[in-house]
Amino acid sequence: MSCPDCFRGGKATGDPQGTTTTLHGVSTYIAGPPDFQPKSASTIIYFTDAFGPTFLNNKLLADAYASGTGLSVLVPDLIPGGAISADALELMDGAGASVSLFDIPGQLWRAWSVARVLSHFAPFLWRAYPSYRTCTQPCVEFARKVRAEMPEGAKLGVAGFCWGGYQALALSAMAAVDGGEDRLVDAEFCAHPSALDCPKDIVDAVVKFKTPVSIAHAREDMALKTQAVEDSEAILRQKVGNGEGEGGYYYQIKIYEGVGHGFAVRAKPGSNVEADAADEAKAQAVEWFKRWL
Repeated sequence: MSCPDCFRGGKATGDPQGTTTTLHGVSTYIAGPPDFQPKSASTIIYFTDAFGPTFLNNKLLADAYASGTGLSVLVPDLIPGGAISADALELMDGAGASVSLFDIPGQLWRAWSVARVLSHFAPFLWRAYPSYRTCTQPCVEFARKVRAEMPEGAKLGVAGFCWGGYQALALSAMAAVDGGEDRLVDAEFCAHPSALDCPKDIVDAVVKFKTPVSIAHAREDMALKTQAVEDSEAILRQKVGNGEGEGGYYYQIKIYEGVGHGFAVRAKPGSNVEADAADEAKAQAVEWFKRWL
């Protein structure tokens, strides 16, 4: 998760429809308008990028998942020490700006932006690197509590992005209870996950409990190289087939051209390529969850 694109991107505009409450001791955004009536007791847990559940982009995308699937979508605030401020987006733009060598005010602004970015970036990675147990364990506990409260026959889906993409894949390889034989997750979707140990993390997510896994990968992702994703898919094909049901295994990996890390949540304003890819990734997730939940 050390790539600059983890903290770069655009801000969405719109009005979130959901409400924030405390669920299992965790501040949680519940997507959809107050009068929203889910079509079933199946539920999706949305694990955010580094900007957390208060970031407007995450709220709006969770609302879209709720309206698109007809299911309850929960967005828990689980990043240790708190999420990155959305101010980091503008700071990253300033830090990466092209400035003439002789533009002294511009050079000073860029230096100040770099210093401010580091003040956000370094502490976050120190306390909240996705694979740390202090990150994964609260996500596991929250998901298991949600699962335990669901009525018989209801299913649990997880979605994750960047920081949360790691969590979503990790949960897909876990049991509903410690040492159990039943899977925790019934369907998984992630976009541009960070900090993966490939091919292991992707393969385990599919193979350990036959969890249906869907991944949206950016061709130009700095945090997860396309070759690593393609190698993971090749191993899956060798182990369990093409992902269309052979042996009870289902998975899909879609590579989005012309976009980088963060596109599914933080598409840059004015970029039709990123906007179109974000819409396609949203549809990919919604259709996957409608199929399995």
